[in-house]
Amino acid sequence: MAIKVNDFSLDRTLNSGQLFTFFKEDNRWYSFVDKPLEIRQDGNELVYSGLDESNVKELLGLNDPINEIKAEVDKDDFIDKAIRYSGSLRVVKSGIWPATLGFILSIQSNINLILRRIKAMSNYYGAEGEINGKILKSFPSFEKIYEKGYDDLKQFNLGFRTKFVFSAAEYFYKNEIDESFTEEEIRKNLININGIGEKVLDCILLYGMHNLSAFPMDVWILRTLSLYYSNILGKAKSYKDKRRAMVDYFGRYGGYAQLFIYDYSRLNTIRSKI
Repeated sequence: MAIKVNDFSLDRTLNSGQLFTFFKEDNRWYSFVDKPLEIRQDGNELVYSGLDESNVKELLGLNDPINEIKAEVDKDDFIDKAIRYSGSLRVVKSGIWPATLGFILSIQSNINLILRRIKAMSNYYGAEGEINGKILKSFPSFEKIYEKGYDDLKQFNLGFRTKFVFSAAEYFYKNEIDESFTEEEIRKNLININGIGEKVLDCILLYGMHNLSAFPMDVWILRTLSLYYSNILGKAKSYKDKRRAMVDYFGRYGGYAQLFIYDYSRLNTIRSKI
């Protein structure tokens, strides 16, 4: 099956640090959360199997009105450069549990290490599946992590994140949390999990739930904001106040502005104004 796409890069989107459920092999991307998925890009077509078209589009943000979004957030010279550099990316919707585990593991870490840890955890906790002759192990579920216990989790050398991951698995196991929840309900639930603060929460909302007004800020974003958006930040000191200032500035599609700024800043050395 195939989907026509324009101004979209599968590689750039899946390599941009938004989600940690895919790996690439022989020019094909594989994922196994609920069902195995194989997908590759051939020019302006996405060739895939394992999921139906609506699920693929939702996962990869292909239903978003991208031209409208770019026009709406293109408010200054810096974001204009970021859009031109990173405009082939889309905000994904990885799901609440995959985003929760991935962004807990992202604390004081890097993308390659997160992916290696999740692969090791998938090999241990995951169910086996197959797609087009390729054997896959599923993304580690909170049920398996909790049921096998805290001591089993120690083998993955997650350091201080071990207790955070187990806390998250236990909370999801014992509490009903799903995508029907409002942003306020998600925040009230997830903030109870050891290790989840405002930044991780915003990542879950944007990249897990596809809440396009969320604006997570890590070191790359904050560095760029201090250089290019100090007038917008004003006297804001706290994370919450800075986030509010940026959401007010960029509006309902602030999450896309965040993605473009993050990707542009991460892949270019942003030290001084250009």
